[in-house]
Amino acid sequence: MNNQRVVELTLLLLAAFITLATVAVAAVAADVRVEWSAIPYLAALLLLWGVSHLSLRKWAPTANGLLFPIAALLQGLGVAFVLRIDPDLLLRHLVWSLFATVGFIAVLAGLRDLSQLRKLQTPLGLIGLVCISIPVILKISRGEVDSYPSFQFGSVAIEPSHMGILCLVIFFGAWLANYRSRNTAEYLGEADRLDGDPSRFIPLIGAWLIISVVVIFQNNMSSAFVLAAIFLSMWWVAVGRPIDLAFFAAAVVGSVLLTIDSVPEFQSRFDAWVDPWSNSQFSEAISRSSFALAQGGLTGTGPGEGSADWVPGATDQFAFVPIAEELGFMGGTAVLSSYLLLAGVGLRLATAARKEFESLLAVGIAIFFASQAWAAIAVPLRFLPPSDLSLPFVASNGSALFTCTIALALLLRVSETVPIIPDRTQILPRIAFKSRGTA
Repeated sequence: MNNQRVVELTLLLLAAFITLATVAVAAVAADVRVEWSAIPYLAALLLLWGVSHLSLRKWAPTANGLLFPIAALLQGLGVAFVLRIDPDLLLRHLVWSLFATVGFIAVLAGLRDLSQLRKLQTPLGLIGLVCISIPVILKISRGEVDSYPSFQFGSVAIEPSHMGILCLVIFFGAWLANYRSRNTAEYLGEADRLDGDPSRFIPLIGAWLIISVVVIFQNNMSSAFVLAAIFLSMWWVAVGRPIDLAFFAAAVVGSVLLTIDSVPEFQSRFDAWVDPWSNSQFSEAISRSSFALAQGGLTGTGPGEGSADWVPGATDQFAFVPIAEELGFMGGTAVLSSYLLLAGVGLRLATAARKEFESLLAVGIAIFFASQAWAAIAVPLRFLPPSDLSLPFVASNGSALFTCTIALALLLRVSETVPIIPDRTQILPRIAFKSRGTA
């Protein structure tokens, strides 16, 4: 049995114990009613974890053993709080978990070579642009200010922007891999300096335009932050030109300042960020979140003893609030540390990857998890203006859960290609030295 799978199984059992313990403690609270009907849902969730673990044993036996248990723990905590706050969402959340598991297995079984993904660079880029544009089109067609960026498919709400960001991560990873190869050749003296090639500005201009569309038309500062963080990280790893990044950051800041000054919808979000009491539309969630977070203190009120159902969006955009209130500062720090560990493992895999595309893909996915988690946590803490971004794996947002699970499968596939060698010098090519004869 592979050691990575042993570690994974052990941590999965620990994640299952924490999830069930959280539900059990919340069930004995005075104002909480957890029905016996919740047991099949929890059993189905654990079954999905088991199926995912078995699929990793079959199709990715040497993949990293930390990534999936971390995601499972976060998802388990999310289910525990959804069960207590709004049990009616549990069935829908479980259905999305089933779809996410199917997608997870499909990536592991069908994508045995990541070079196949690189060949789909252009289609994935177009899909990403379309998915990013759909919320803008919906908003313009509805004519509603601050309308929710989703469309209904029957009783299911689908948000395409999450999948659009992931497709753009893959697209930029494949695009920037060529620049990284050229950068390496330049360092070895085998190619001309990249500074003299104006084509290097094309990815920067493209990313700036995408971020500007998100800020101006979606009025979503958090999504723009996620896109900027992902692209800046990937560009720095691939090209590493500080002057280019400075111009790019200045252009993004200029777009944000222009939007604040000229777009009323974004101005209202910005005003609610500065003074929550000045905007009745956003002040309720922000002000109630502040009271709930303050009530949590160091150790929290305990599962089931908080007032999370008092906060609008406590199972989606403000999913961090019930965690920080009922588990306290220590519990909130533990959740934040889980995301840091998830991103840290991804960045470590990026440094060990042999191919440029795999390395950049791992960087993009790691920053995707980290930036999206930080942005979703920053909104209730008032570090960013109000947005519709969901906490990865924890929130009940099915589209976000599906996209994050697919991204996790891709990161696990990258870890499968990383050589497990105790001595890193062994991956270097052998160099044969010819001894010169003495005259």
